[in-house]
Amino acid sequence: MGKYQDAIGEYLEALKSAPPAMSSNLRLNLALAYYKSFQIPAAAAELETVRASQPANLNVGLLLADCRLRMGEFQKAVDVAAPFEKTDPDNPALNYVLGMSLIRSGRVREGQVRVDRILRRGESAEGHFLLGSALFGGGDYPGAVKELTRAAAMNPDVPSLQSYLGQALLFTGDADGAVAAFHKELAANPNDYEANFQLASILARRGEALESRRLLERAVQVRPRSAEARAALDKGFQFDQSGDPGVPVGAPAPAIGELSFGGMARPVVLVFGSYTCPKLRTSAADLKRIAAEYHDRVDFRLVYISEAHAGNWQSTMNEKEGVDLAAPKNIAEKQDYAAMCLRKLELPFAVAVDGMDTAAERAYNAWPSRLYLVGSDGKVAYQTRLGELDFHPVDVERAIHAVR
Repeated sequence: MGKYQDAIGEYLEALKSAPPAMSSNLRLNLALAYYKSFQIPAAAAELETVRASQPANLNVGLLLADCRLRMGEFQKAVDVAAPFEKTDPDNPALNYVLGMSLIRSGRVREGQVRVDRILRRGESAEGHFLLGSALFGGGDYPGAVKELTRAAAMNPDVPSLQSYLGQALLFTGDADGAVAAFHKELAANPNDYEANFQLASILARRGEALESRRLLERAVQVRPRSAEARAALDKGFQFDQSGDPGVPVGAPAPAIGELSFGGMARPVVLVFGSYTCPKLRTSAADLKRIAAEYHDRVDFRLVYISEAHAGNWQSTMNEKEGVDLAAPKNIAEKQDYAAMCLRKLELPFAVAVDGMDTAAERAYNAWPSRLYLVGSDGKVAYQTRLGELDFHPVDVERAIHAVR
């Protein structure tokens, strides 16, 4: 009847007086009630007890491995599922949970072996989900979007599928598509950790603090040991860029071709990007507004770098908006792209085109898009990635007011 909480109460009461011979089956039913009501940690705890008395029970092992997978305990999921592979290597459910656990733990090649076993049985939503997950783990986010979209077309109700699709869409610059996918996941599975956490991060940046906090609270309930969710709940979202430092604040700004920054008359805002970067395009209106307001005290330059999405590395946002450029073959073509970018985005900036050696792009760690504010002393005063989760116009304006 779907009254899982009532069933849980009855099972707990029955366990108080059940003889040992019955307790194992009662705990398995209790675990299923917890599982179906999305109380995954409680389900895992009961299943561990059942597994101790029934170590060869494949169904118990699969359910426990899936619980560990949902809780983000990927190696524990592998440890539970792997022993069953010796006797049942072609079991599709086993290959699914084991393959997904391996991929999520970063062992993509090992996971691919289980993906291939599933795909040999014919097309299925689970097979395309696993393949999309493998592509995601390998950094091929456009490829992941295509496979995950195919999986969703075949069966949109596969657990965590919409959550993974949302993450892949977010990596290709389609935040609105990601939001829709996360909402679909949570409608079917309100305890999906990634959907709760990632959607909370987007909504926080969009100023929807109350809903963001509600989602974070659910994420912490699902994964009590998640340091990132607890930190975000306690202190708000702090996006760590320590592994992506660029040129640090206070360091001299490297020259960009013939453009150097020692002894400048006034500060300069450097906007690194390319026309195929959705993050640059979605930031253009704010950048144009800031430039109009502060053009008398700060210079603005577009530094045109490598295309963010060219050839096979396509973005879902670009597909929707009809943006499709090949990588430039030479500096003249790159200069043409830069001029087109300024024209189409109506940016009132001077332009500096990075050479084909991408020296400036690498020096500033600027791909796919980034903003720097360089003071008149030639030192970096402020820097940020562009994009919904990183770029905050009010912070840029504060930095402009403070710079000399």
